[in-house]
Amino acid sequence: MRDKILLMTALTLAVGAGPSLAQFIPLGTANTYVSGMSADGNIVVGVWGSEGPAWRWTSGTGAVDIGSVSQTTAISRDGRTIVGSAKAADGLVYAAIWQDGKQWVTLPPPSDWRELDRKVTVGYDVSGDGSVIVGLAYLKSRRVEAFRYDAKSGTTALGTLTGGRSRGSVVSADGRVVAGWDDLTGTGTGRGFWFGTVWWEGMQRLLHPYNGIGQVEGANDVGSILVGKGHPLAWTHAFRYTSWDGHVEDLGAIKRDQGGPGVGGGPAGEFEDTSVALAVSDDGNVVVGTSGYEPPTDAFIWMSATKMMKLSDYMTSKGITGHEGWTLVAATSVSPDGKVIAGTGLNNVAHRIEGFVVRIP
Repeated sequence: MRDKILLMTALTLAVGAGPSLAQFIPLGTANTYVSGMSADGNIVVGVWGSEGPAWRWTSGTGAVDIGSVSQTTAISRDGRTIVGSAKAADGLVYAAIWQDGKQWVTLPPPSDWRELDRKVTVGYDVSGDGSVIVGLAYLKSRRVEAFRYDAKSGTTALGTLTGGRSRGSVVSADGRVVAGWDDLTGTGTGRGFWFGTVWWEGMQRLLHPYNGIGQVEGANDVGSILVGKGHPLAWTHAFRYTSWDGHVEDLGAIKRDQGGPGVGGGPAGEFEDTSVALAVSDDGNVVVGTSGYEPPTDAFIWMSATKMMKLSDYMTSKGITGHEGWTLVAATSVSPDGKVIAGTGLNNVAHRIEGFVVRIP
């Protein structure tokens, strides 16, 4: 009897440990473009095609259409709040949240809002507990500015440095740091480069005093490590920025070619020498993103020990199978511990674009 109990306990533990095992998990549905993931990797969100609406995926439900007019979505670390954009009763589009199977709820815009192409605000990211939302707002006098929302303060436009345009692309898990870009045009035309910028305690500053760093696309839990595109010495390359020493690391780009399974397109050339980092683990040791210019691009993983490499190659080195018939084009999310990655690829067997999740040992 004792042996039987021990056997049942071992089996239970083995089953319970299943999600932590190394594995490649296709989302199972066509046109699932991934843009966000909960901290444990159990919930993935994105949009259908490139124009929405939004969907929510779990292993039990698959990809479920949750409506909205979102072209990008994000999800809180606890998995309870999804951020995107939705139409309100007036027919205009506002940043919005979706929680616990309820309808989308639009957020109030800044007081001096205006509409452009039927849009007022666009939601881009959400803090770890869902309490802070950031994005972009269209304002009077032809202004376009980053915004920050919380229930106590409402929606606050965060301004620009020169009267040009700005966007709040990411917010730290603790909700204290907002980061994104400012075009520094001073005219509102948006024709300038996107320079990396951060808002902290209500103040905005550039990541580099001489406009030397590009747009921010990802942040760790406290906003002390930021990633994106636009290194001072290689503007087309992904970067990793550490706030405590101001160091900006050039993450490089993957050499393109046209041979072999799971390899992105080409040909290799000056335009292919490009990459963008989209997410970073809390300790900053794992960065993911996409590399290349002409589709299909290559999903990458960067670590201090290995530097940048194709995510597919890294998975093979770790004994992870099931992705051999795929071309992984973008890794858009990574868990706080760097062990779970979500992204979008080409399922060459099923001949479709499809999202995926990778669990790394």
